[in-house]
Amino acid sequence: MERNSRDFQLRVTTENENAELLCDFFRTRRSPGPSPNGVVSPPDSSELASNPDSFVIKEVYYPKFMTPEHYQASIRPPNPATNFAGGGYGALFSLTFTSILASRTFFDALPCYKGPSLGTNFTLSCPYTILAHYGELDWAKGWGVDKGLIRISVGLEDQDLLLEWARSALGAAETAVKEAKARGESFE
Repeated sequence: MERNSRDFQLRVTTENENAELLCDFFRTRRSPGPSPNGVVSPPDSSELASNPDSFVIKEVYYPKFMTPEHYQASIRPPNPATNFAGGGYGALFSLTFTSILASRTFFDALPCYKGPSLGTNFTLSCPYTILAHYGELDWAKGWGVDKGLIRISVGLEDQDLLLEWARSALGAAETAVKEAKARGESFE
């Protein structure tokens, strides 16, 4: 355990940076519309304005976008003596989508390990609501928890690789929704 903890701060810093990078990217691909209570509205995107129907992310749930002023008050400062770069927003975030089709396609296309665990050195994703509340989906919905919520715990992978994964999975979801709409299919 001691040996595994030697580079813990570096690993946590990398995971924080990786998650923030992904969340910033996903926020640029968020569909138009107001944010839920407690979530900071995303900045306007010029790409969004030109093609709002192609975006399938409904919301990015990450501490940076949810009352960040409270979170900033608790972030640990850098410590040069231990090479700790300072606290971040964490490696865990959730995405909601405009439809179950988009959620399912994104999850299936995301080329990371799948599972509900947290704290690994590699990225994991899981369909959180389906796993945690399968027998009570209506109850979860009543509390504002989307059935298609995807939870991602970000690992130590290279940032370019993580962005490639994100773009690829999001592209697959956007294409699936676009093709379903073109066929006149209705989907939730």
